[in-house]
Amino acid sequence: MRSEMSPITISSDRIEESDCANGFILDGFPRTVAQAEALDSLLAEKKQNLDAVIEIKAEDERLVERITGRYTCARCGEGYHDVFRRPKVEGVCDKCGSTEFVRREDDNEDTVRNRLKAYHTQTVPLVDYYGATGRLKSVDGMQDIDTVKQQIEGALARL
Repeated sequence: MRSEMSPITISSDRIEESDCANGFILDGFPRTVAQAEALDSLLAEKKQNLDAVIEIKAEDERLVERITGRYTCARCGEGYHDVFRRPKVEGVCDKCGSTEFVRREDDNEDTVRNRLKAYHTQTVPLVDYYGATGRLKSVDGMQDIDTVKQQIEGALARL
């Protein structure tokens, strides 16, 4: 039976790869203060620094709406949304013409609300943790995707 590798072990192994020599981005990790402390220790051992942490702020109700409304073409994977991005012809994929669509099983309201509850109890404390170090950069995730992208790129460019 194969044992699970910890996120720290995975991160440690991954950042040793040659494509990380000039830097790397961690997405969704760390999720807790304990993981952040372990990451700090790992980076200190490797004589590396964490330059910035980007927080994307968004309202819970809007996140529920965004996540529960998304679906994809079963054939080509093109993404759609019940409100924000519908196919030009109802029920027909714009990209490949398929009429089969799927939703992720965990993109339901109960699961999303449970994930948000975990986020608020476990991950939100990272805002104070990284804010105290001056490495926290906040982005308004309620804007359109191009504006959010520009905000993230701007935060990274200032490093």
